Amino acid sequence: MSFAPLFLAAALVASHPNSFSSSVVRVDGARVTVEVRCQSRLLAEALPLDDDKDGVLNAAELASGREDVARYLREHFQVFADVKGEHALTFALDELALAPVESSGDEPFATATLSAQYTSALDELAVRATLFFESNPLHRDTCTIVWNGGEEASWLFPEAGDVFRFQPEDQRRPGVFTSYIRLGVEHILTGYDHLAFLLALLLAVGRLRSILGVISAFTVAHSVTLALATLEVVHVESRYVEMAIALSIAYVACLDLLQKKPSARWVEAFCFGLVHGLGFASSVADALTVEPLKVTALVGFNLGVELGQLAAVGLAFWCLRLLPGDRAGLDGTTFVAPRGVRRPGCVVLILLGLWWFAERAGWTA
Repeated sequence: MSFAPLFLAAALVASHPNSFSSSVVRVDGARVTVEVRCQSRLLAEALPLDDDKDGVLNAAELASGREDVARYLREHFQVFADVKGEHALTFALDELALAPVESSGDEPFATATLSAQYTSALDELAVRATLFFESNPLHRDTCTIVWNGGEEASWLFPEAGDVFRFQPEDQRRPGVFTSYIRLGVEHILTGYDHLAFLLALLLAVGRLRSILGVISAFTVAHSVTLALATLEVVHVESRYVEMAIALSIAYVACLDLLQKKPSARWVEAFCFGLVHGLGFASSVADALTVEPLKVTALVGFNLGVELGQLAAVGLAFWCLRLLPGDRAGLDGTTFVAPRGVRRPGCVVLILLGLWWFAERAGWTA
């Protein structure tokens, strides 16, 4: 194995450890302007402009190398009119100058402004920056996109050839909304503890109207805590939330086992729904950490949870109504589930809730 490339990179870095630039891409309809600000010595190292060999550029040297600088920037800072990087914009150098030095110890910086006109207003764009990597592999450029005078996004180019793919919020919003709806549906349909709690609520009721009331209370409650937790207004350790969810299943199932007539447990649905909302939030927290459209994602995820919840409850209600058996309660009332299903079902849910609690408390192997 040859270590020559490593020694070369180390030597380059040691010669100028602080190598950085900043760039701003401004989009105004079909017009795109790029402003690049960098240490003047970086241009002196990348191009044969330093006539007096002092390691920096003066105004005369920079002016005489205008075409070389323009060509270098066009080759090493590319902007595309699409996120795939297929339609490159052609830029013209409008301004090139040394920034005023505020004090004698400050390093001189060069600023360049380039502009391009696309055939139509841009819907998205991509940026590829390879500025000064040939002289310092650890060079970093901080790029900021200003979209039509409003929305801003920033990106630190970590390595040569990396691409900053940008879509404005109005373009991204439908896709984000749809993807989080799907995530919400998947979460509720694979969240067996949440489904078990809904089943415990369903075993207590006798009419469709009661079911709708209970589900509405559960929905309102978990929507509130889901929003508060994902927006970082409320924080509870996920371990305790998961333990409380397990206990909620066992508690409601115990009430079901002891009851003699149907009951719409909307109070339990609301109170424990607040806890379940914190559980929903913990499942989506990592994804929302890097998602700028948090409100859109939150609404989509919550809607997905509701769609999955309604599908699960609707299917369970239909299946329970089809089962034969005695549904009679006190005072001529009837349960949705027959007694032969309701009582064993409550026992199973109690044991399941207690097992999940012991498991989440760390009491099981």
